[in-house]
Amino acid sequence: QVGCFTENNGAACTNLGAMAAEGEGGAADLPLARRAYQQGCAKGVGESCENYGSMLRNGRGGATDYAGAIAPLMTACNASFATSCYELGTIYFFGRVGGEPDYAKARQFFARACPDYGADGCYALAILQRDGGGGPVDAAGAAKSFKLSCEAGKSDGCLDYGVAQYNGAGIAQDLAGARASFGQACNTGNAGACMNAGIMARDGQGGAADPAAAKRYFGLGCKLGIQDGCAMAQEIGA
Repeated sequence: QVGCFTENNGAACTNLGAMAAEGEGGAADLPLARRAYQQGCAKGVGESCENYGSMLRNGRGGATDYAGAIAPLMTACNASFATSCYELGTIYFFGRVGGEPDYAKARQFFARACPDYGADGCYALAILQRDGGGGPVDAAGAAKSFKLSCEAGKSDGCLDYGVAQYNGAGIAQDLAGARASFGQACNTGNAGACMNAGIMARDGQGGAADPAAAKRYFGLGCKLGIQDGCAMAQEIGA
């Protein structure tokens, strides 16, 4: 604390913030972490700005302050902290400042978050690209962003990339690829993807018919809450 608050050392503030947030060297103290990160950010340390802005946005260690979060998050985003670019995007996407959503600004910041913050940043960008939010419809860009999100481990990214592959939206139609993408999303708990993968396996789309795989996919869809999956699994038989 001396290094941060007395000597005004930005690196010391960043270290103090991390220790206070995680409870290293004592009990966790989120208000202290927030003050330390604020001090570190004032000294221009990007990591401190990333954490201070995030704490303001999420109400950690004190009151939620969306407007106050913008400046530190902007500093961190400009220093290539992709998570901060994403958090800025969400502030504008949900209209947390200015009284209404600003999809153009959201799209700008989501684009800066992708691909480094791939799962959520690329997925949010893809939705806006696909739907024309905050700019023109960009089916090719959406397919690329969905793919990046999928590769970063986001189940919905795999589902929507599979839809793009199936429909040839922004990319060449690829039924085999769609079947694989749906299967990947299903295996991470995406009920809708399980149903899509099951139908393709049952009907032989994108590869040979595979009743056993179809039954498994429908069964997973059933377990995940889609009642049609229960009936469709039973229809296939043993």
